[in-house]
Amino acid sequence: MGKPADSVTLDDDVQEELRKLAERSGRPLGVLANAALRDYIKYENQVGSSIERGLADLEAGRTRTTDEVLAFLQEQRRARSHE
Repeated sequence: MGKPADSVTLDDDVQEELRKLAERSGRPLGVLANAALRDYIKYENQVGSSIERGLADLEAGRTRTTDEVLAFLQEQRRARSHE
């Protein structure tokens, strides 16, 4: 089991919904809170990584104009319609 959190203050509505979910699911409130935070952290890390990759592409000149992207998408649609 983990160590106690330094301090976390939940909004009243979040606390209440988490409590209800814990009662409904029969799982401890801490287990639910940890699962939710893990999902949030994973999501935020994925978003941050995507932004960093995009910035690296931009700096390296790996970009396309809107017209190029639209033409590529049109080609993809045509290729799928012929499958």
